[in-house]
Amino acid sequence: MRFTPLPLFCPSSESCPPRLQIILIFFIACMAENESTKALGDDFITEEVAQRAPEEGERPRLSITRTSQAPRIDGLLDDGAWSDAPVISEFTQEEPKEGMPATEKTQIRLLYDSNYLYVGIRAYDSEPKRIVAKEMQRDVFLDAEDSVSLTLDTFHDFRTGYYFQINPLGARRDGLISADLENEGYKAEWDGIWYGKSSIDDEGWSAEMAIPMKTVSFDPQNSTWGFNVERSIERKNETVRWTGATRNNQVSSMGVAGELQNLSGLKQGFGLDFIPYANVKARHDSAGGGNNDFELNPGFDLFYKITPAITAALTVNTDFAEAEIDDRRVNLSRFPLFFEEKRDFFLQDATIFRFGGIQQNPLPFHSRKIGLGPDGKPIDIIGGLKVTGRTGPVNFGLLSVQVDETDTLESKNLSVGRASLNIMEQSSVGLLFTNGDPHTNGSNTLLGFDFNYKNSDFRETGQTVQGNIYLQKTFTNGESGDDTALGINLEYPNDKWEWAVFYRRFGKDFNPALGFIAQTGVHDSIAWIGRRWRPDFIDSIYLELFTSQRINLNGEVDSTFWNLPFMFVESNSQDWIGASPLQLGREQIFEPFEITDGVIIPVGDYRTRRFFIDAGTSDHRPLNAQINFSGGEFFDGTRTFIGGTVGWRPSSHFNLEAEYGKNMIRLPHGDFEVNIAVMTLNVLISPSLTWNIVTQWDNVSDTFGLNSRIRWTINPGNDLFLVFNQGVDTSDGSWRPISSEISTKLSWTFRF
Repeated sequence: MRFTPLPLFCPSSESCPPRLQIILIFFIACMAENESTKALGDDFITEEVAQRAPEEGERPRLSITRTSQAPRIDGLLDDGAWSDAPVISEFTQEEPKEGMPATEKTQIRLLYDSNYLYVGIRAYDSEPKRIVAKEMQRDVFLDAEDSVSLTLDTFHDFRTGYYFQINPLGARRDGLISADLENEGYKAEWDGIWYGKSSIDDEGWSAEMAIPMKTVSFDPQNSTWGFNVERSIERKNETVRWTGATRNNQVSSMGVAGELQNLSGLKQGFGLDFIPYANVKARHDSAGGGNNDFELNPGFDLFYKITPAITAALTVNTDFAEAEIDDRRVNLSRFPLFFEEKRDFFLQDATIFRFGGIQQNPLPFHSRKIGLGPDGKPIDIIGGLKVTGRTGPVNFGLLSVQVDETDTLESKNLSVGRASLNIMEQSSVGLLFTNGDPHTNGSNTLLGFDFNYKNSDFRETGQTVQGNIYLQKTFTNGESGDDTALGINLEYPNDKWEWAVFYRRFGKDFNPALGFIAQTGVHDSIAWIGRRWRPDFIDSIYLELFTSQRINLNGEVDSTFWNLPFMFVESNSQDWIGASPLQLGREQIFEPFEITDGVIIPVGDYRTRRFFIDAGTSDHRPLNAQINFSGGEFFDGTRTFIGGTVGWRPSSHFNLEAEYGKNMIRLPHGDFEVNIAVMTLNVLISPSLTWNIVTQWDNVSDTFGLNSRIRWTINPGNDLFLVFNQGVDTSDGSWRPISSEISTKLSWTFRF
């Protein structure tokens, strides 16, 4: 588990040393010190190895074999088709001993035909009874599991790709790769149709995967794909990789991927996926006289590959009954909270619409805004059309959605368009526009330009440098004003040293109605620098200095923050502790705001000192835990937080996690507490049949919510969902039901 601290706005001191001087000192030290090159040991060699040893500085390559006999996907590797498959068996450690040979033998076999890419995995293990495998559910994190992950750069553009992962129990996870997702790895919310099964035996474990050509987009004129594969051996904290096995890279780093050659004659049939669905929903509202509603909502999604590289998607009477619920959070700041997109239609080819390397703020397009009203309640989506793809060096996407009317909003069209041009080896330049305001009856348009730079072999040292420049302008109801946003950042995201500097300016009238922004009318600057050590007796020790400053357009300080410093230590068994002994902050409030009912934060200049300490055990333990504690000044009072999480995984069929957090705020204008409790129970009958129960409670809304979700994947692409939601009012201690809803949804994919 990697812990990332959330910046707390805590007071700063006028006597703090100049931040640019500190950053400059560390920057010079960073550039002066390079990683030494480590010798690679001999790896396992088998007679079946078909890959050619690469020349120095050359990407490893594998000439893949076309098969006339499709292997049976059952996880056993006993099918005769695999006997002719070329094998990858040379793996190098990325963790814990970078550059050394793998301690366990791994073989990856690859075949293809016109319709599928086939992957056979043999993960030998000298102690098969110690294989770590507890998960069977689709799309859960497998970071604490033994697993094999592979990535495909189907356009061989070193920028984008697909991620596929499987563990010894057949749990599957996938995602979309984009160059500006380097630090995150991939966008895991995407779900593709593919097949995979696993099996554990006396020699370790094996798995088979079949990835349909209908699932991925590719350039049919290019017979070479980028490819990489990684294996995790959890009990040893060992990660091994075919190529790019350095801590500066991930398996999703397409710039260091190897190559699959000789892919030809690939077909996608008509390239048509027709997905009809029907949702039957019954709802009972206990409040307001106990109204009962019954709905039958049929609809469909249609995906058509105009070419193997261009996909058109149509959705009609869109329903998202199966989407996962959001984590419950309580806002203790004056800024809005950000929630991720979780709906499949918007996640398909979502990386096409990424802009300027922006993760959250100021996001010009956030699809989460579509289909949700200003109060957060769903608005029906009548239909939507999306066209995404690539032609030569050009990437493009167009999305247009018609949302239904409500009591206060007219039915309207919301649209976004994106185009980017690949330049240099890993960089791009592009344009984006949005049109429509989902929360008012007025009009809103945004235009944006961005340049995105990346170099995964900076100065031929194997280090990565990346940066972005962007400019956005909005047009709202024909009004004019200071309605632009611009930003520039430069990052050095490497293992030993990492640093970043950001500068952003948001005009006071900047209004990305289809995007997300936390605050307008400010200059925003951020800088941090970190150093990581890896002594033999421990996995890593990390030290980071972080600072941020916001100044309003009148030149007045809005907020400052210093983390002096943040420290993180992780053991070889992946237990960890993180702490920040001194956080200095300053926040000026120019207009009073209500932080909770009846408690007003008045105008003032607030300076605070805070600290935090967190610790946790590795997630791969059957019983794991995490504790969080922070305290210090908060505006003109104090805030203390104590929280913790306990997870229990007694078997692969059952896991339970309970989380509780308590904020105790003491202010001259009123004291209050914020308590949130969450419990998650997962019953995993098989990789294709799972039951998830999530309960959440908080004392601010004084409501308890239960979400029960059964998913039966009859076959990949064919799903049956049964969802039950219960809301309970806990304000008077009587636990009075507010609403009950049960829905069932069946969706079926027909591929032509």
